[in-house]
Amino acid sequence: MCGIAGYIGNRNISKSQRDQLFSLMKNRGPDDNGYKKINDVKGSTNLFFSRLAILDKSKDSNQPFSFNNKTLIFNGEIYNYVEIRDELIKYGYKFKTTSDTEVLIKALDLWGIDCVKKLEGMWAFFFHDSVKKTSFLCRDRFGEKPIFYMKKLNDFYFGSEIKFIKNLYDKKLDINFSKLDDLLRYGYKSLNKNTSSNFKNISSVPSGHYLQIKNNQVQKIRYWKATYEQNELDEKNYIKLLEDKLFKSIEIRLRSDFPIAFFLSGGIDSNALAFIAKNHFNYNLKTYSIISTDKRYDESDMISYANSSLNADYTNLNVDLKKINFIESLKDQINYHDSPVATINSHLSFLLYKKVKKDGFKVSISGVGSDEIFSGYYDHHLLYLNEIKNNKELYSISRKNWKSYVKPLVRNPILRNDKLYINNPEYRNHIFQYEKFKSKIFCKNKIENFNESKYVKPLMKNRMANEMFNEIVPVVLKEDDMNSMHNSIENRSPFLDKNLFEAGLNMPSSYYVKNGLAKWPLRQIIKGIVPDKIRMNKRKIGFNASIKDIFEFNKKNINFLLEDNDIFKIVDKNNFKKLISKNKNFTGVENNFLFSFLSIKLFLENTQK
Repeated sequence: MCGIAGYIGNRNISKSQRDQLFSLMKNRGPDDNGYKKINDVKGSTNLFFSRLAILDKSKDSNQPFSFNNKTLIFNGEIYNYVEIRDELIKYGYKFKTTSDTEVLIKALDLWGIDCVKKLEGMWAFFFHDSVKKTSFLCRDRFGEKPIFYMKKLNDFYFGSEIKFIKNLYDKKLDINFSKLDDLLRYGYKSLNKNTSSNFKNISSVPSGHYLQIKNNQVQKIRYWKATYEQNELDEKNYIKLLEDKLFKSIEIRLRSDFPIAFFLSGGIDSNALAFIAKNHFNYNLKTYSIISTDKRYDESDMISYANSSLNADYTNLNVDLKKINFIESLKDQINYHDSPVATINSHLSFLLYKKVKKDGFKVSISGVGSDEIFSGYYDHHLLYLNEIKNNKELYSISRKNWKSYVKPLVRNPILRNDKLYINNPEYRNHIFQYEKFKSKIFCKNKIENFNESKYVKPLMKNRMANEMFNEIVPVVLKEDDMNSMHNSIENRSPFLDKNLFEAGLNMPSSYYVKNGLAKWPLRQIIKGIVPDKIRMNKRKIGFNASIKDIFEFNKKNINFLLEDNDIFKIVDKNNFKKLISKNKNFTGVENNFLFSFLSIKLFLENTQK
C-alpha cells in the first residue's frame, strides 16, 4: 500500500514543494519515496510515490517503475499477481523482483489497459506510455483505493489524498458546501451518489473506471460492470460454488511478507474470515476488537468465545468515549481525512488502528462487503419476502419465521412492516435520514434527490448493489482507507472479490434466507468451521454511541457549538440553538445530525485556518 500523486502541465514543481509533498505522503508510504519527471514538447508529467512495502521489500520494487518507455506508480495489491506472472513468463517476460508492481507494468506492456480485466485486487494506479503519449488513471472495481483528480484548463492533478492535490495546486480550494449539506440533511448514504468531493473541482475516479488522458483531453471509461446471469444451480451446489470463491479470495489475500492483523467483532462476517484463515489455511491469528462500555453494543461475550475457540492471540480495546479527549482526537482524524468524519463508528476504527500500528502490524483484514453480498440488513429480509411472494408455500414459511425470529429484534418501526416492499416496491424513505425537525433547522429548503442506479432487474439484488457501489460500502472503504493509512497499515477486504460478488449476485433469491436467518449461504459455508453459537446468531449489533456519550451539552460546549462558523450558511442558528438547549434524549436522526454537525464544524475550522 502506498501513496501516489501527480501533475501534468507546464508549471514547474519546485524542490521545496516536492519535499513538502513527500512529507504529506509519508503516512501512506514510510518505507521509501520516489519522483520522476517525464518531459514532452507540450509540457511534463510529474510523478510522486511513497512506498509501504508489503510484497518484496527490496529496493528493486521501488517506484516510479519504468519498463519499455512506460512508467507506473501504483497504490494497492494485485492479489493474483503470481498467476499473472506465470502467464507473462509464457510470453517471454523475465522478472527481477517478486513484486506485483513489476507484474502490473509488464501486463500493461503486453495487453495494454485492458489487462485490468485480468486483475483481482485493490488499486489506484497512474500509467504513462511515452511512445503513445497517453496516460491512464485507474481505480479498482469496488473503489477500495481512493484516487482524486482535478482538471484546470491545461493542468491535470491527481492524488491518493486531497491534501496531495492541494500541495501541487498551491492555491486556495473552495469548499463544496452542497456536499456538506447532503451529509447533514440526508446522512452518509448520500455521499457517494456522485463523485464530487468536499472541495469544488475535485472529484473521485469512480470505481470500476479509468481516465484516459491524452492531448489535454480527459475521457472517463468504465471497464467493469458485474455480469448478471442468474444461475439455477440447486442450493447445495450453489453454496459449494460460493465456498470455492470465498476460500480462494481469502487464500490470495493472505499473501504478504508481513503478518496480518484480523479485526474481529461478534458477527459472522469477521469470524468467517478468521476461522477459515485459522482452520483451513493454518494461519496464526492475532485479532483486534473494540469493546463498548455501553451494554447495548457490548459484544465482549461473543468475541471472547471466538478468541477462545480460535486459540488466538488477541487485543480487546475497551473504549469509554467519555474518558478520552474526544474532540482533540476527532480533530486529528478530520485533519488527516481532509473531510468530516462520516460516522462515530469511523472514529472507533481510527482508535483501533492506532493500537494495531503500535503493535507493529502493516496489514489488516476486515469483513467489509459481506452484508451487501449475502443479505445482512433487516430491510434485506423484507426485500427477500417481496422476491419470493409468488411462491406461496415458501413465502408463508418465511413470513412466519420473520415474525418469530427477526421482528422482535427490529427497533425501526418502518422495518417492522413485513409487507413494506410488497405494498410499495418504490419505498426508499428510510435510506436518507429525514425527520420533520430538519425542515426547520436548515437555512434553505432542498428537494430530496434520491437516485438509484439500475444494475439488475430484481429489486433485492439491485438494492444490495446500490449499497455496495453507491451508498454504504464506499463510505466504509473511504473511512477505512484513511484510518489505516494514517497509521501506515494496509487493510484488505476478502469479501470484495469480483468472482465472489458476481456469484452472489447471480444466486437464486430464494437461497438468501432460511429458518429466519439472513446470510444463509455464508452460514452454510462456515458450518463445521465456525462454532454454531456464532454461526447461528440472529442478532445484528454493530458498534454505535449516542452524541451524549461523547459530548456533554454543558454551557461551555453549547457556546462552542454556537460560535460563528460557516456551517451556519447551511443550518439556521436559532433553530439549532433550540434543539441543543433542550439537552434531551435525542432521537436517532438527531444524534446522527448532531455528530455530523460537530464533524463538519471542526472540518470547516481546520480548512479555513
